[in-house]
Amino acid sequence: MRKVWAAGVFHGLVGGVLFFATLHPLRDALGAHALELAKIGGVWQAMQGLALMIVAAVTTARIPALLIAIGTAVSCAMLYFIIFSGTRPPFIVLVPIGGAIAAAGWVSLLWTKPTNFQ
Repeated sequence: MRKVWAAGVFHGLVGGVLFFATLHPLRDALGAHALELAKIGGVWQAMQGLALMIVAAVTTARIPALLIAIGTAVSCAMLYFIIFSGTRPPFIVLVPIGGAIAAAGWVSLLWTKPTNFQ
């Protein structure tokens, strides 16, 4: 679960830095819509990172954690590409697919027993 913890820390770091960058440096560099997307993407990625760290600490659920980590990475990477390039790539469909993969990880956690429970 060390890799899951590291993925959570990475997502938390990137999401947190991006969110705080929207408060000052990116505020004047991006348009209103792109700035809002950057805020949402940063907060979502940071929250997913925190959740991954919790999953790593209280379960041994490797598959759900992998789904959450990969889904978050794919959707946020595509979202950030759209925000910072200003273009819509032909593979834009990866944003909702990544979100669906992360959601599948959350759903699969329903069948995971925490390691601290009896």
